[in-house]
Amino acid sequence: MKQKQIIFFCPSIHTGGGTERVLVNLANNLTEDHYNIKILTNDLGTNKLFDLNSKIEITEYWFGRIKSKYPNNIFVKIVNTVLGKKILQNFLSKNTDTSTHLIISFSAGITNECIQTKYKNKLISFEHYPNWAYDKYPKVQKQIKEYYPQLKKVITLTEHESRTYKNIGCKVTKIPNAYSFFPAAAALLTNKKVLSVGHFNDAKRRDLLIYAWSKVVKRFPDWELIIVGDGPDKERCINLINSLDLNNSIKIKEPTKNIVSYYSNASIFVLSSEFETLPLVLIEARACGLPCVSFDIVSGPNEIINNEKDGFLVPFPNTDLMAEKICTLISNNSLRNKFGALARKDTHEKYNPEKIYKSWTSFLSEN
Repeated sequence: MKQKQIIFFCPSIHTGGGTERVLVNLANNLTEDHYNIKILTNDLGTNKLFDLNSKIEITEYWFGRIKSKYPNNIFVKIVNTVLGKKILQNFLSKNTDTSTHLIISFSAGITNECIQTKYKNKLISFEHYPNWAYDKYPKVQKQIKEYYPQLKKVITLTEHESRTYKNIGCKVTKIPNAYSFFPAAAALLTNKKVLSVGHFNDAKRRDLLIYAWSKVVKRFPDWELIIVGDGPDKERCINLINSLDLNNSIKIKEPTKNIVSYYSNASIFVLSSEFETLPLVLIEARACGLPCVSFDIVSGPNEIINNEKDGFLVPFPNTDLMAEKICTLISNNSLRNKFGALARKDTHEKYNPEKIYKSWTSFLSEN
């Protein structure tokens, strides 16, 4: 009997994002568990930060790549309106066969297009973007409310998102992200380094982190902030750093395969995002024993951090209070170590891969 095939359809792969790390980790684990995994993507990428099992086939969706590259091109929009559905259906036909069991989409845009093809009965949406943030894109939000109740399932990362999708009539299963690593030894928390990891984009609000740091460094000039990441807002943030005369205390590093070394050499982790679902970087930081400070946004960080027990949640976008909480951890070694130890323990209990991937195998066998 031919092995059942699971297809992951994602916006990008090998560009360095947290969702890509989740996808690669999941694909590798399921492949080792004898699933036939295939990845379809709009953007193949080149950096290959994450090591994908060589058994896994990746195919780039050529028209998806064109739409991503030229989102405002009139000709591309016309072609998409007239022929988009047919082009996608032909692409799916070439990349599926009788063994294809499920198509798991990693974005609303992909989901809303695939559901209009003959493959909708195999379609599952794995949501990595907070539903409320789609309000900025009324067409997408309208499609979600119309199409998602027709899906085989919606997989969410948080309780908040589960409630949201149940309220619009969806069949929902919650499976959170697993941590990518759990070092044998926790970070020592003795280096005078504060860390932040992730893209430079409108969601991550690096500008707010920089403003908060400008207040921290006045009290602790011997500490430095390390930001690991890349993205469209990077140059603007560099200009802001220079304008605030912070270039000696803020260091920007390129994304790397060896991200665990940055966690292990830091003493505090900070997340300044305006919106997230379940940020993997927070889970990874806590797995390494780092106390974390994050904005308390609609969903995500508040289901990871236990406020004032193993980290701090700060009302968005209060940079004064964020700076104060960072300073509290800098100035209090015992609190820093207490928070870090409790965060690591909590993360191992909630997000260890054995537990999370067991949920995935159960889900796949039942669906």
